[in-house]
Amino acid sequence: MSERDGNPDESTPERGVDRGRRRFLRLAGGGALGLGGARVGYEVTGYGRVFGTNLPEQDLAPLAARRLDTHPFDLTAAGTRLRFDGDAVTLHAADGDRRTTVPVADATPDEAADAGAAYGVSSPLRALSADLDALDAGDVAFEFLDTRAFFDRLADARTRPFTVATLRGEHYRQPSATTVRAFTGRDPRDPEALVDGLADGFREHSHFDVTRYVVGLLQDYLLFDTVPLRAYDAESTAFHTLLDGSTGLYCWEYTVRAIEAFHVAPPHRQTAPVLGAIVRDDRHNHMYAALASAVRADGGLVVPMTFLDYSHSTMYDTYRLRWAFGDGVDAYDDQHRASAIHYSNA
Repeated sequence: MSERDGNPDESTPERGVDRGRRRFLRLAGGGALGLGGARVGYEVTGYGRVFGTNLPEQDLAPLAARRLDTHPFDLTAAGTRLRFDGDAVTLHAADGDRRTTVPVADATPDEAADAGAAYGVSSPLRALSADLDALDAGDVAFEFLDTRAFFDRLADARTRPFTVATLRGEHYRQPSATTVRAFTGRDPRDPEALVDGLADGFREHSHFDVTRYVVGLLQDYLLFDTVPLRAYDAESTAFHTLLDGSTGLYCWEYTVRAIEAFHVAPPHRQTAPVLGAIVRDDRHNHMYAALASAVRADGGLVVPMTFLDYSHSTMYDTYRLRWAFGDGVDAYDDQHRASAIHYSNA
C-alpha cells in the first residue's frame, strides 16, 4: 500500500530509519554501559579529587552575576496590584483601574516611596528602586552557602521580596499550588520545608531514568550526536502527571520541576523569598538547581545562594545508596561544579 493511501508501507525511508533506530537501541543498549564506561569514569572525576574543581572551591560570583537580570512581574500587595515592566511600576486598584505609574528605575528610593505611600506600597517601591540601582550598576555581592546556612541567613536578614520577584527568570510552567502541595506534602509558601518535601515527592512519584542515561551515552559519546535516540525516551513530566505513578526523570526534569515548585508562591507571600536557577555542569554533562534570594546588608545588595540536586537524591533512594551518600539534596559540596548558571528556562 502506498503513502497516498494514508497507510505508508513500513519499507518507506522514514519508517525504515525509525525501525533501525529502535533495533540499534535494543542491540546496543545492553553493551552501552560497558562501551561508555570509560566516558562515565571521565565524568565522575574532576571535582578536585583527581583534577578540576568543585563548588566550594570555585569562584562562583562571576557565573552567578553573568545572567542575573530583571524581569517583569505582576503582584498584589496591600490591596494594590503592582505591574512592573522593567522600568516602571503601574499601580492598579482592586477593580483594575489604573491609579498611577511610578518610574522606579529612574526615581530615587525616596521619590518611589512617596509615590506609593497613598496606596500602601511605599516600602516595596523604595526597596525595588534602591535595588534596581544596585543591579544596574553591577553592585551586587554573592554569598554561597549550604542549604541550612542559606535559610539561617535569610531568617536573620532584611529580605527583599520584590527584588526577588523581578529576578525570577521566565519560561517556567506554573503548576497549581494544590498540585505542588499534593506532590510534596508541604505548604508551597514555605521554601525551607519545600526542600525536603520535593525530595520526598520525587522519591515517591519518580525514579532516576537509567534508560535515558544509557541512551544519552549512546547518542553523545558513541554516535557523537548523529542519531537522535533521545526522542524515544520522551514522555510527559509535568507536575500534574507525576502524581499518577513512578515516572522516569532525568536531571533536567528534576531541576526544572523543582524551580517551578519554588516559584508557585509569590515571593512576598513566602516565609523566605526565593528564586530558582538552572546550574549547568558541562564537564559532567549534568544539571541541578540553585536557590537564591536578595537581602540588604551593610547598605548593599547581597544575593545568597545554595544548591540542590534532586536527581542525586532520587537516584540514591532508587538504588538504596542513602546509607553511603546521605540524602543527596544539598549540592554545595565537592561532588558538584558549575559551568553556567541560568535564571530563565530558555
